[in-house]
Amino acid sequence: MNNKNLHKSRIPHLSLAAMIFAGASVSGGSFASDISHNVRSGTQQAGSSEDYLEIGLMHLMRDEPTFLGKGGSYTNTSLIVNGSYNWNNLFIESYSESGHGLVVGYNAFDNERWSLDFMVTTDWGEVSFEHDGRYFFDEDKLMAGGRLSGYIGDYIVQFALNQDATGDHNGTTASALIGRSWQYRNWNFHGIVGAEYVSAKLNDYYVGVSAEDAAALNDYYARVSAETRIDAYEADASVGFSSEFGVTYPISEDWVFRATARAVTVPDEISDSPYYGYKKSVLTSLRTSISYVF
Repeated sequence: MNNKNLHKSRIPHLSLAAMIFAGASVSGGSFASDISHNVRSGTQQAGSSEDYLEIGLMHLMRDEPTFLGKGGSYTNTSLIVNGSYNWNNLFIESYSESGHGLVVGYNAFDNERWSLDFMVTTDWGEVSFEHDGRYFFDEDKLMAGGRLSGYIGDYIVQFALNQDATGDHNGTTASALIGRSWQYRNWNFHGIVGAEYVSAKLNDYYVGVSAEDAAALNDYYARVSAETRIDAYEADASVGFSSEFGVTYPISEDWVFRATARAVTVPDEISDSPYYGYKKSVLTSLRTSISYVF
């Protein structure tokens, strides 16, 4: 499938979804990709990853719970690179909208309705779109696992199970997402809702506070005359929920515009950590981007 044609075509009276289906019927091979990419492109089947590259700018506005010494709301503009490449059932992909890091995997099964991938990702998680603002440390940790993608009626579903591949925390995540898109002329609207389970080992690695760390932090705060006090904390397993609504529009032959609003719950098992100074039960964000498709 030619992703450039997917985003560029503006032929009157021919829907974006119809053009995608036509491109898929003549492409050499298609494998599953992240659900956030599928719904944004209006894909009509589970196996839909294609070779493409795009570069653009994204502007982010976010309101979130924060850690000690940090503010709760901010804006940021950054360079984004989206793309995927497939070869003999092996694939590599990176989608800034999904929140995942770089994903490398192998497509074990694929037909018109279902696709199964085994993969390794550099950032466990933003399986529920974003974990910035939910975890004290911002580190890339290898996670290995699988994802099952399916097309049911007008909906795309995706289930994922991942396990720590570094031995740092031996944590596990499991997620379930469902999404669909709606076509209006050249505007592709989409929505996704989902849930994610995160094991106690992973949560405690990121937001837990050992007795030794608490003592060291309290000693530091005492020396700088700060009134803050940190208590030891052991985080439990958690379940969080997420939702997003967005739109994709091909501005011209080479440029595509996207906008996405998201809301992600922050479970008490995470926000109860003493690392948090500004507690908030829901993280919200709005992203807009303009990209050039090669």
